Amino acid sequence: MIRFIYVLCLGLGLALVGKTASAQNYPTCFNALNVPVSYFPDPTIPDIAIARNAPNGQPIVLWNPNVTASMHPATVEFFYYHECAHHALAHTLGNYIPGAEAQADCWAKQTMIGLGVLTPQKYQIITQQLFQNSKPGMDWPNGAVRLQFLNNC
Repeated sequence: MIRFIYVLCLGLGLALVGKTASAQNYPTCFNALNVPVSYFPDPTIPDIAIARNAPNGQPIVLWNPNVTASMHPATVEFFYYHECAHHALAHTLGNYIPGAEAQADCWAKQTMIGLGVLTPQKYQIITQQLFQNSKPGMDWPNGAVRLQFLNNC
């Protein structure tokens, strides 16, 4: 619950993310140690976004603007929260375990619901794009399994 509150600190600043998301303002993301997360575009990463710590320990998210440009803004917003979840749940502090991606998806969905920004229309768009674009990973073999988990969390 405390990690959820970190994201709700709307008055502390707004993060701007990626090419597609640059016009969107989201609440500042905080990691499990209450450090704000910085977002940077990086067209070289092989996915939509990656949460990690910079060499100086600063929590960061790298966004691929080429990938976000092909996604609906609702899906980009979902991934903003998904990557924030990795930091808020301490996955980038050595707690990345099997189930971490599923945890991040569920945290993103629950946070968006809590903030009142996940409409049924947005959710439909997000799930359609997740179904079509999810890469097999340690938490799901395909988009259908990913959506089954997301729908049940």
